[in-house]
Amino acid sequence: MSAEQSLKEPTQGADPFAAALVIPATAALLEAAPAALDDLAALLQAARAARVFTVFIAPVETAFAWPEALVPRPGPHEFVVRAPDTGAFGASTLNLLLRANAIEQLVVAGLQMDLAVASLLRDARARGLQAQAAVDAPTTHAVAQRWPAGSDAPRSWQPQVKHSRWLRTLEQRVAPAHTALLLIDVQNDFVSADGATGRREAMPLVQSAVAQMPALLEAARTAGCTVVHVHAEYGQHVRHVGSPYRFPSALTREGAVWSLSAAEVDDAHQFAPGEVEVCLPGSWGRAPLEAVAPRAGELQITKHRFSAFVDTPLEVMLRARGIRTLIVAGVTTNCCVESTVRDASMLDFHIVVAEDAVGVKNSVVALHEASLEQMRTYFARVEPVARIAEALQSHAAPQDAGP
Repeated sequence: MSAEQSLKEPTQGADPFAAALVIPATAALLEAAPAALDDLAALLQAARAARVFTVFIAPVETAFAWPEALVPRPGPHEFVVRAPDTGAFGASTLNLLLRANAIEQLVVAGLQMDLAVASLLRDARARGLQAQAAVDAPTTHAVAQRWPAGSDAPRSWQPQVKHSRWLRTLEQRVAPAHTALLLIDVQNDFVSADGATGRREAMPLVQSAVAQMPALLEAARTAGCTVVHVHAEYGQHVRHVGSPYRFPSALTREGAVWSLSAAEVDDAHQFAPGEVEVCLPGSWGRAPLEAVAPRAGELQITKHRFSAFVDTPLEVMLRARGIRTLIVAGVTTNCCVESTVRDASMLDFHIVVAEDAVGVKNSVVALHEASLEQMRTYFARVEPVARIAEALQSHAAPQDAGP
């Protein structure tokens, strides 16, 4: 019988054991005498006895000859991932394994506080994990004594424990303590009649969405959710293949494409300089719409690509605050909203899209409808603002009726 099959069902209300051990491959492990590995080997044995979630980090392109006492035994809660010496969180499946198994405490073990151990500690703490190094005998022994060998306490990696953590209802998903509202690109160039978009064509769907945003923002603020204002900023300093930049096209409904990657470039036929980019630094068009402007203490993210997660600290800021659910509103539905929603889903956030607080300009209304269906099918709950506000209100403290 496998380890997870032999475990009892988690006790109702019991906190699952959510620790992990990470051992990076380093030159020190290869150069050490066998006796120098005794403490580290004992820690690994304690982890296995306690069924601690364990990850070995091996080099990306070369084989690593693990010392005999530290040879990995891949199984239900023991894994080997390949990663660069100092980029395991961003360039391997380490981050995925830890969040998919609800790990909260991390022990990074080695023979010394080298760059590999230090970078793992830094990146883990930035993501809200409790992380400590075990690189000396006293710490290694103390950690091993904390791990409950033979205990029937539930482990966070067990399938039944993972299943029990699902947020099943909308009310559960938008509990304010773990929910953030993302307002995406609610800026003059995108939503104002005098902005870059409004000057070119009608956008009643955007205006309708904007009218819903203050109520959604107020509901989130009143409930105590984290609020994140995501603002686009483009221009020469970040211009490259994937940056938003308009090129003429006879193949699209609006007569343009929005990146060099999508363009068939004809230098003789280009838009005027003032018609190729929006939300330039310091411009009125880049400024947020006054009706939903940030308040003191609310988070602000500046993005330079369509997704709010690309080249920004957004994920780290959300993890550090324990955020599990994102309520998403803004513009445009099929571009920056959907790009952000896709990335958030792949990062294992619950997502609720406010369907009447997202919108597009007239020429791509069909893409708005298709995008909502796409997100509803694959990535998110799609709900009206009134329903989201109702779910947030369900968490309000009961009012004192008096004597």
